[in-house]
Amino acid sequence: MHVAVKSDIPDGQGLDSDGEICDRLVDTEPLQHICETENQVARVPKYKTNRGLIAQSLLTAVVTIGTAGAGMPIGYSAVLLPQLQSVNESLQADEEMGSWIASIHSAATPIGSFLSGTLIDFLGRKLTLQISCIPLICGWVFISLSGNHALLLVGRVLAGMAVGLMAAPGQVYVAEISDPSVRGVFSSIPFASYAFGILLVYMLGSTTHWRLVAGLSVILPTVAMIMYFFLPESPVWLVRHGYIEKAQKACLWLRGGNVIEANQEIQQLINRTENEKLQKEKHSQLIWKSFFSPQVLKPFIIVNIFSFLQTFSGVYLFVFYAVEIISHMGGENINEFFAAVLTAGVRFIFTVIASVLLAFVGRRSIGLGSALGTGISALCLSMFLYSDCKSNSYFAAICLLFYVAANTVGLLVLPGVMIGEMFPVRVRGLAGSLTFTFFNLSVFGTAKIFPLLKRILGIHGFFLLFGTASLLAGLFIYCAVPETKGKSLNEIEDYFLQDNLMWVTRNRKSKNICKTNGLKV
Repeated sequence: MHVAVKSDIPDGQGLDSDGEICDRLVDTEPLQHICETENQVARVPKYKTNRGLIAQSLLTAVVTIGTAGAGMPIGYSAVLLPQLQSVNESLQADEEMGSWIASIHSAATPIGSFLSGTLIDFLGRKLTLQISCIPLICGWVFISLSGNHALLLVGRVLAGMAVGLMAAPGQVYVAEISDPSVRGVFSSIPFASYAFGILLVYMLGSTTHWRLVAGLSVILPTVAMIMYFFLPESPVWLVRHGYIEKAQKACLWLRGGNVIEANQEIQQLINRTENEKLQKEKHSQLIWKSFFSPQVLKPFIIVNIFSFLQTFSGVYLFVFYAVEIISHMGGENINEFFAAVLTAGVRFIFTVIASVLLAFVGRRSIGLGSALGTGISALCLSMFLYSDCKSNSYFAAICLLFYVAANTVGLLVLPGVMIGEMFPVRVRGLAGSLTFTFFNLSVFGTAKIFPLLKRILGIHGFFLLFGTASLLAGLFIYCAVPETKGKSLNEIEDYFLQDNLMWVTRNRKSKNICKTNGLKV
């Protein structure tokens, strides 16, 4: 294989992602110490590719420790509220206070999500993730020591802000350091860790007092915050902020010492960054104005509509009120805590299954199967509960577990994968944070009004709503969500330059767009 260096390339041209010469090249002097000659790079051992996979896996594993810690406050209300409603509990909570305790976490999450957009771009992905661990630790400390509802709510607010701060940078960080072949798997792993955090807090809450659960929940974010010190920053962020040498070292480590791959990747990042700067100077374009470009506005609309439908499919509402919902479904002999732990276990298992599927199956197929399975199982549960037939509780249990499994494998994980893949790098942090902000506002609204709607609609009415929203999500996926499996981030970005908004009306014969400068070939 011949690798072009600066001396091989005519002035004004550069390399695309396949190593071919295309228009525009910025100065490559900083890269020459990585790859001086063709003979040098030819001697790079093949085993270093495996080292790159190990490096990416290690970084993703640290992110998952943090996101597992963030998953614990998401599921905490499900085990906290039943304990606070106990007659033996000194800090009791009625239905109104319980709705605030459950929902205020989601009300605070958008604050963290909105702040993360600025922090991601100015401080970097890794440092933002480190910072997000601090309010999470403080929140758990406040909760464990709370002697009144006010302090308990403060702790829930801090934990909610931390989850919001962590969500977007975690997805962006993992997506930017991953090879396209494994990006889908790695991007979905944080959702498996969220599910594991929910499972862990359910297990602890079913056998342990809520104060001790809060104290133990400090461990994971503390470990993650320490381990981030030993990881590199995203090469994408480093290049965009002019830290070329640091980007070279980080990319070389993430690619297992593969000099050719690291050299080409950094060159592409430099070329695209320089082209964006020229376009910005030419059009005097501010970051917020770029939201009206097709490359940003189209994926932003698609991801937010999908996230809105996901909210009303009941994915997170069931997490917040699992014990209470199950208690309304079962007979007198049901153990609500055990059933909640069982559903959390199923959720964790199927997030792992989803991570594997994303390596082999397209995003659209997974999403369509998930939406259809969720819709059918939710509608079956609705009809069962409406009939008020408690004699066949096994049927309800099977439908409930199938509902949790189906919505987990696609509806739960795909929004995060879409955020990491669809948004252009120049606004990925800001667009991701705004998406999580809108998403968590909708989650807060549904969680807060759950007690009121439960009295009006009943549990069967909720599952009717879940099923309808899931089927609408499936229809939306079929019509609008593009297939991104196996595509580079540049190819995905270039797809949105087409005139269509809907995937079903796309121009299948459209020419590829230059991967390095965003111009048509």
